[in-house]
Amino acid sequence: MILRKRLPAAALAVALLSTGMLGLSVGEVMAKERPVISKGDHAYIALQVQNAMSRHAYYHAAGMNLEEVDHLWVSRTGPNAKTATFASPIWVMSGIETVRNAYGKENQANREKALKAIQKVVPDLKFEEANLGAGHEWAMHTNTTPIIEVAGDGKTAKGVWYSPGMGLMASVQGDDAPINSVFFWEKYAGDFILEDGKWKIWHLQMAYDFTPGLPKEMTDAFALINGELDAAEESGPMREAGERMASLPPGFLKPAYSYPIYSPARPGLIYPRLPEPYYTFSETFSYCNCDETSRPDNSATMGIVALKD
Repeated sequence: MILRKRLPAAALAVALLSTGMLGLSVGEVMAKERPVISKGDHAYIALQVQNAMSRHAYYHAAGMNLEEVDHLWVSRTGPNAKTATFASPIWVMSGIETVRNAYGKENQANREKALKAIQKVVPDLKFEEANLGAGHEWAMHTNTTPIIEVAGDGKTAKGVWYSPGMGLMASVQGDDAPINSVFFWEKYAGDFILEDGKWKIWHLQMAYDFTPGLPKEMTDAFALINGELDAAEESGPMREAGERMASLPPGFLKPAYSYPIYSPARPGLIYPRLPEPYYTFSETFSYCNCDETSRPDNSATMGIVALKD
């Protein structure tokens, strides 16, 4: 009887050299002993991981952290709940309940406080789910230069991204709301795991390089909250590019939904709507911005949070 012993990768590499099997990589030889997913599956999983990370960016930009945790992270009742983490250079949130409470519920409480604060400046702004995000931070973390690796068994994946972005924060002062700002130069890294047929965020960490404020001339360009911003009178690059027209030329239509530029009174919105799985075009929404499907998603449409006066 011949006993077969698995060799460590380093020993296996030496064996390859000694036997002349130079046409095969260590990974290819190891694959003979352990099944590996196809290249097609690898590409599909990498795309799902990229989509999950991109959705994180859109949810976070809208301030919808609680919705993000419930939709994109591992399940609170699943096998990975206790090992989920969210980390920065200063802290590590350990366990999905900690992530949900600190990143999700605490942020939700701050959004409610911010909405009440901005109501002192904009009394017509109602305290309701659709207006959550008004007065709160708007922070967009873009995800660039991805490197995504998928496990050979197809059960986990990991990725790293560079994330330039910016944050704008209103500071209510009497009948005004001047803007504070930060410019992000940071990196994200994450582990993702397949849970109930969907790729979920399992571990996520941030690493900061440089976080300066924006130049004062940029933040000074915002209209004061106690003076309504009139798109027709707006000056600057948007107007010069024809994006803010006083009247529409022939052949132009009025959009079904006009996404508002940033102001402290703007709610947290995900717009355009994020793509969803569908079978045929008649069963999904259109990006034509010409019908009732052209709407933003916000805390009111998600149905996870409920406000109480």
